[in-house]
Amino acid sequence: MDEKVMEKNTDFFDIQQWEAIQDKLAATMGITIKVISEDGLVNSKESNFNQFCGLIRKTDKGFHKCAELTAGKGDTKLIKCPGAGLVHYCVAKSFYEKKFYLLVGLKEDTDFNTARINEIAKKYEIDTHTFETAYKTITYQTEIQLIGLTEMIFEMFGNFFKCYEQKNKNQQIEIEKEEEIEKMTALMEISIVINSTRKLKQLLKIIMQSAERVMQVEASSVFLIDDKTNELFLEMATGPKEDEVKKIRLKMGEGIAGWVAKTGESLLVADVTKDLRFAKRVDYQTDFITRSVLCVPLKVKDKVIGVVQVINKIGATSFQKIEIKFLEALAAQAAIAIENASLYEHMEERAEQLNAELKKVNIDMGIEKRRIESTVQSMQEAVIAVDGKNRLVMSNRIAEEVFSLDFNKDINNEISEVLHIPELVEYFRTTKREKKTLKVELKFMIEKKEHTFAAVFAPITDEVGDITGTVAVFRDITEIKELDKMKSEFLNMVSHELRTPLTPIQAYSELMMVRAMDADKIKKYAGIINKETQRLGGLIGDLLDVSRIEAGKGISLALEKVDFSEMLKQVYENFRTVSPKHKITLTTPEKSEKIFIDRNKLIQVMTNLLSNAIKYSPNGGEINIVMEEKNDRYYVSVSDQGFGIPKNELLKIFEKFYRVENSTMRRIGGTGIGLAIVKYITELHNGEITVESEEGKGSKFIFFIPKVNKYKEEKNDN
Repeated sequence: MDEKVMEKNTDFFDIQQWEAIQDKLAATMGITIKVISEDGLVNSKESNFNQFCGLIRKTDKGFHKCAELTAGKGDTKLIKCPGAGLVHYCVAKSFYEKKFYLLVGLKEDTDFNTARINEIAKKYEIDTHTFETAYKTITYQTEIQLIGLTEMIFEMFGNFFKCYEQKNKNQQIEIEKEEEIEKMTALMEISIVINSTRKLKQLLKIIMQSAERVMQVEASSVFLIDDKTNELFLEMATGPKEDEVKKIRLKMGEGIAGWVAKTGESLLVADVTKDLRFAKRVDYQTDFITRSVLCVPLKVKDKVIGVVQVINKIGATSFQKIEIKFLEALAAQAAIAIENASLYEHMEERAEQLNAELKKVNIDMGIEKRRIESTVQSMQEAVIAVDGKNRLVMSNRIAEEVFSLDFNKDINNEISEVLHIPELVEYFRTTKREKKTLKVELKFMIEKKEHTFAAVFAPITDEVGDITGTVAVFRDITEIKELDKMKSEFLNMVSHELRTPLTPIQAYSELMMVRAMDADKIKKYAGIINKETQRLGGLIGDLLDVSRIEAGKGISLALEKVDFSEMLKQVYENFRTVSPKHKITLTTPEKSEKIFIDRNKLIQVMTNLLSNAIKYSPNGGEINIVMEEKNDRYYVSVSDQGFGIPKNELLKIFEKFYRVENSTMRRIGGTGIGLAIVKYITELHNGEITVESEEGKGSKFIFFIPKVNKYKEEKNDN
């Protein structure tokens, strides 16, 4: 019989009759027998009556291992089953250009011992005693016996096969001719309907209904390929479990449909239980029993876009040759129609999408414009933008204040007409001309004061690189420049201040080392060195305090209960006789209570204030220290009759490194950090310091400390 005809019609061979003969032979001779064709269409049930193999086959793992044996192909040889390692004899022969494999067993194996049996029983979770008992029932043959039995059985099978081949050949040819005419006629009718349909869902429904009607199957389905995930998704299915089936997705190569999609070849599986490519989970999920499948690819210009498959031939064991041709021809027509329908639907969807996107873009552009305007207006830098003709198109609030612009009035005017600083106008023109970003530093007057700006002029380009305008951003760096200047001056002052005490220390220490002198002079020089050393230590302490504050570590307080007035008296005694030009007085309440403070830190505050009072009143005068109690606070004031502080400088004197811009004040040494530390320590005690001053009449510094220290309370709570 023709091999291709056999592939489509298993009725040519009565497998059940052969299996009945095979069972009798196996039972009579005590052997295992199985016949399978190379293409798997002829596949007899294994005739095997030993309990040992039966126990293994009942387990899922054992069933699959035994299937591996029967699926194996090769030359004549002794082979071991992967399930238990039992030795079979396998022979391959051809009948009518069709190759068959005959499996006969079993051969005795001396390596098969009790330990091996226990190992297999454990592997398949079988009771060891039952398994060992079953093993003893196995009938073994010698290799010579197996070879002889194989030859005899293969001869019987060949004669049996030949009887059916001649009988069905002519009949099958006639049937196929009639079916081919019928199916080609149906295909022509279906093609007309398919090519006139533009809706994908409707098109797929026609394809499936036509396939089911002509081929007489229980169910059908169409899988399409998702290009993004490279998976098959079920676009449409028929049958009793349609909704469940639609949830399934298959990877390329997975299952029968996945294999066809991956290889681009049609596939007929007459018995899915004997094909390892069948994805059993599909049946598990849908509770549907698949027996046979015919699956063909949907191709457009050699590109597979999906598969169409029909399931379970009604009233027949397998699909015929003409049915494969019919489904392939239908799939070829369908693939083109599906591609056209998809393109048509995509064009419709794209048109709707473009309309929606256009509306969204218009809305987004409005939102983006307002967002940009809001962002620019909220910037602390001045922003000005001009178009390609150097006309003003945008400015923010800061720019209008700095450059005296009125945007509503000046918009669309040439920049030179609204910006009366020739240097800036020239930068706009240079940026456009040279097509590059410029970064410059500019100085000009604002409200009678010179300001320094860091400016960036950047060209605005379109998608092809043409200049469509220029935007400029101006950042006021006047304060930064001043701070840099202050820091430079501070370094100079610190160098000077450090050198001042070091000079007498070095000089007097050298004198003491090289000259012999009396005790009075040594005491005098040591006193000077000690005084200058304390001065140097105080300066270094101030610098360390500022460094800690700058680093964000701050100054920690060592709080203790202290009589505030007694502490002031101690400071007063230390300073009372320091300067013969000054009369220092102290006024305190008759009674005062102890409060939580850092004694040393507040002595540092008073020392700074009194030192400044003496330093900045070089001509002498009165220095008054007054302590008062008001509203649960202790107020302390230190006043002098010195130079005083200009009114415009009062708010800056507590800033780090700041010193009054005054030639008289500049001649007096200092680092500009003492008052910054005083302010920090006062605030750390939840207090506050202020200053009152009049130039030429002196200054008065006032600070208060609350009686109840919140810092202490919070520390105790923690």
